[in-house]
Amino acid sequence: MDRTLKQLQTDIVSTSKKGFPILLAGAIVFMLFTFLPFIFPMKTVYLIWIFGLSVIFPFGILISKMVNVNILVTDNPLGTLGGIVAAPQAFFIPVFIIVYMHIPEYLPFTIGLLGGAHFLPYMWIYKSKAYLFITLTTCIASLILGGFFVELAFTLVPLAISITYGIGVLLMLRELKTSPV
Repeated sequence: MDRTLKQLQTDIVSTSKKGFPILLAGAIVFMLFTFLPFIFPMKTVYLIWIFGLSVIFPFGILISKMVNVNILVTDNPLGTLGGIVAAPQAFFIPVFIIVYMHIPEYLPFTIGLLGGAHFLPYMWIYKSKAYLFITLTTCIASLILGGFFVELAFTLVPLAISITYGIGVLLMLRELKTSPV
């Protein structure tokens, strides 16, 4: 049976709950990143930023299982599109490594800006203004805090991202209550 775009969007929103478990995982991970400079030497913090990001997706899967949300929608072409939209982040890794090798102080700026920008297409997939908020706030905070307050970037940027993702999750949950699409 062929479904309309509106039906596909309604189905994916209903099944995946707009992917909020991934953002919740990101909020937790970035909150932990906030405290890294107080615990580890900066050379270690740089590496944790690069490799620690890889825990967000599996942690989001774990959270989704705990709250009974299917974020790996396979029977809906919009689920495939969501995966395609997420996949280019893998190509960001060489950028992060080059920034680490040459100007590691700019990792929060780079990671925040590129990571935040990748959320914009989810605004359309999920018909969600929360994703617009997440994209704009993450990118602007990363630009300002990571670009102009470099000496504090490893605490301010992850804190801002964590708060942004947390607010984004709350906005999504509100959107889910008021209207599925």
